Amino acid sequence: MATGVANKMKDHFGETIDLEIHLIDSPEAVNYVLRGATTVFLDNEWVPLDIATSRGRMQEYLEQALAHEERQ
Repeated sequence: MATGVANKMKDHFGETIDLEIHLIDSPEAVNYVLRGATTVFLDNEWVPLDIATSRGRMQEYLEQALAHEERQ
């Protein structure tokens, strides 16, 4: 479910975001203690599951993060 949402966000935001999808057993996941298959990070910060699995909530979350990034 989160992978589908992630791909929709990539379609929506295009080159504005750098999206990488890694499975729980990937080398990139080794440094994290992951308790479930659906774990999403944004700039090394954990994204709550209810946001990560909702297209609308994730889009809003990313828009806010991008706006904050632009202000810095």
